[in-house]
Amino acid sequence: MTRFLLPALTASALLTSHAAMGAESRDLTGLVRPFFEQHCNSCHGTKKQKGDLRVDNLIVDLQSPKIMGHWEEIMSRINSGDMPPEDEARPKPEEISKVADWILLQLREAETVRQSSAGERVAFRKLTRDEYGNTVRDLLGVNFDVKAPSGLPEDPDWKGFERIGSVLTLSPAHIEKYLSAADAILDEALSLRPEPKREVIRWEAFDMRWKGFKEEYQARGIADKVRIEIVPRNYTTDSWNIEIKTTGDYLLRLKLSGLRPAGGRAPRLKVYLSSINTTLIEQDIDAPEDKPITVEARVHLVAGKYPVRIINSVPGPNPEGRRSRHSGTPNAFTNTRSRVPWQLKLTDDDFKPIQPTLIVDTVEWDGPIVDSWPTQAHQKMYVSKDAREILTRFATRAWRRPVHAKEIERLMQPVNKSLELGDSFEVAVKNGLIGVMCAKSFLYLEEGGAAKAAPTLSDYELASRLSYFLWSSMPDEHLLDLAKQGKLHDAKTLRAEVQRMLADPKAQEFADSFPRQWLQLRKVGMFPPDKELYPDYDENLEQSMVAETLGFFKEVLKRNGSLREFLDSDWSMLNERLAMHYGIEGVRGDQLQHVVLKPEDHRGGLLTQASVLSLTSDGTRHRPVHRGVWMLESIIGRPPPPPPANVPALTTPDAKAKKTTVREKLELHRSDPNCTACHNKIDPLGIAFDNYDAIGRWRTVETIKDGTGDNPALDPSGVLPDGRAFADSVALKKILLDDQDKFAA
Repeated sequence: MTRFLLPALTASALLTSHAAMGAESRDLTGLVRPFFEQHCNSCHGTKKQKGDLRVDNLIVDLQSPKIMGHWEEIMSRINSGDMPPEDEARPKPEEISKVADWILLQLREAETVRQSSAGERVAFRKLTRDEYGNTVRDLLGVNFDVKAPSGLPEDPDWKGFERIGSVLTLSPAHIEKYLSAADAILDEALSLRPEPKREVIRWEAFDMRWKGFKEEYQARGIADKVRIEIVPRNYTTDSWNIEIKTTGDYLLRLKLSGLRPAGGRAPRLKVYLSSINTTLIEQDIDAPEDKPITVEARVHLVAGKYPVRIINSVPGPNPEGRRSRHSGTPNAFTNTRSRVPWQLKLTDDDFKPIQPTLIVDTVEWDGPIVDSWPTQAHQKMYVSKDAREILTRFATRAWRRPVHAKEIERLMQPVNKSLELGDSFEVAVKNGLIGVMCAKSFLYLEEGGAAKAAPTLSDYELASRLSYFLWSSMPDEHLLDLAKQGKLHDAKTLRAEVQRMLADPKAQEFADSFPRQWLQLRKVGMFPPDKELYPDYDENLEQSMVAETLGFFKEVLKRNGSLREFLDSDWSMLNERLAMHYGIEGVRGDQLQHVVLKPEDHRGGLLTQASVLSLTSDGTRHRPVHRGVWMLESIIGRPPPPPPANVPALTTPDAKAKKTTVREKLELHRSDPNCTACHNKIDPLGIAFDNYDAIGRWRTVETIKDGTGDNPALDPSGVLPDGRAFADSVALKKILLDDQDKFAA
């Protein structure tokens, strides 16, 4: 899809602007002027200008904030119903909708012009914290955890997008964090300390039990059979601590089994560090008790002491006799006949599991892992004994451009001062390297300057723009070499580089971050579903929802697929947990799989994925208005104007009255003239998906708590503002597919 998706993403603003400019004068004279003449000119025309506003001769000047401010005021008054006043003839809802849409389009075009003007251009855009972490990894080989307490502050976003230069500001808190981060990163990268000793810390079941436990079971002759058993919704206590003496990478290994009941779910392992709210491993475990498997993960840990929880996060009943999560976990025996009565409740009479259970043999912490000593970064950095040469080479790479002699002189000042104080050459140079990593040229992406009107990117700037777009990290040596040769503005070379970069594993950063921002996936789980209403919702399901959407996007990108598949498809990427949620059989395992969908599955494309359907809900019920607004913003690209102030909530029916659906409440709300124009565009798009509840399950009736009578059948039919009718979400998707040109633009 690289030949279609990426050009569509980058050209969408140009296409929209071109269409708007072509239609501007036609719609102003043919649509807006007649509307003003009929409804506005009597109070805001040649003879009278209430509020000092005259509209009969109002023009569109995209570069005039004053004139465009008048248009914004007009749109706000029309949408809110303030104008025309109540004693005047009211425009038809479709008239209001068309005029408001036209004004909104002009306002967006004006904003585009304003931001692209020389005075408003953002010439420096701060790296996001994820980009910072990736850059440090590629520059120095250090896996710095930017989200840890010792990492960087969370980035603000604008409508889900994180890379908006005007939003990514620099505060004193950032400066302090950048200084401490650079110091810690260089300490780890440059190995200015004795080589750390690699050791293996091994935990066995005995390490979890009370004093004298080992001797007691050795006396019984069954000490070699002791294991740790974790039933659903239970975990080991926080008294189990790991002390990390040296910051670095560690291998975490667990030898364990996972007992899956017949027809049920496998237990789900989660290794969690509660003090820093970090999950190290999370996956389903499906292995017989007599054939345990080894699970391994490489993790980066800062020196310190961490309480460790091993959790069986699959939902399920607590075992009789051991209800408290905080009371620890029982010991288990491979000889099941030795189990005490409450342990027998984990199996049936044939000793087959009746609930998903984890059985842990051992846990190992192996590290710190050092691939070479001194580290590769140390060997590359100190290949020369000339501090200027070291700083020049490092700054050129870190700043992603050639450096100037004056810049190196400034970096040499702390180096010289450190040498005067008697520090070693390596320590003195490190002080200069900290300066490189705290400089604006490292922390920001630089593109020309504010005084440079509509600048053409230099080859180095283009290299950084490409790499941070596709990799969320710095350019590699090949890309920088092309920039040095001045070849990146050659169309053939540029296209070849994009193809190469998309084929690189680092392009997974784009495939993961872009759909999260575009589709606002960070909102999934923002309002956790009510446990009484949705008892099947759990963390694993939430993760699987997001994984489906990310996996779907990656698959379309990988296959160079069509944008049409985002609207509808006969396949998706599912794992066992999500397939169970959808009622689709034949999917086993925790990994995403390409699953062919049937019509009776009621799935296909992005719009019927549980992630999208849940992020547009509020945790208790589906929200058609939220779903409609999301579609206008994220799919159709025409977000509605802000709602007027003091919009009343949907009415709550009398408990003795007949049960009222959300659709019926919205129809009552839409009868208010102040609400009609916008809701005629929003509501049909959301109502089409009423067959899906707040967590994306298919249903045919709406469960309503208040009111009398049976739960009513759902009606997902609707009519779009242009008069096209649809029966359900399937029919709406067909209409959207017919409008592919609008979707692609």
